Amino acid sequence: HFNQAEKMAVVKAIAETIDLDDQYKLGELMYLDELMNTLDFDARYMEKAKQLSSQKAVQALQAMTKEKKEALIIMIDKMALAISSVML
Repeated sequence: HFNQAEKMAVVKAIAETIDLDDQYKLGELMYLDELMNTLDFDARYMEKAKQLSSQKAVQALQAMTKEKKEALIIMIDKMALAISSVML
């Protein structure tokens, strides 16, 4: 499980991955919904995470254990695959 600082940084990373192309695709929205349930956050939390400074996010991500970093890589990879799915 992620602590609060890690969770905020992870959600920021996911949100920034989604925002890369300024287009929302069905696959990424479906995966985002899955992550929201798994990590227990909502749209307001995601908006708050987007406001987190990049410096604080990087500090939190760097401090994570190897296992947590590997979990984040898997989440980002799955989101990247979802981005390549059909657009809404």
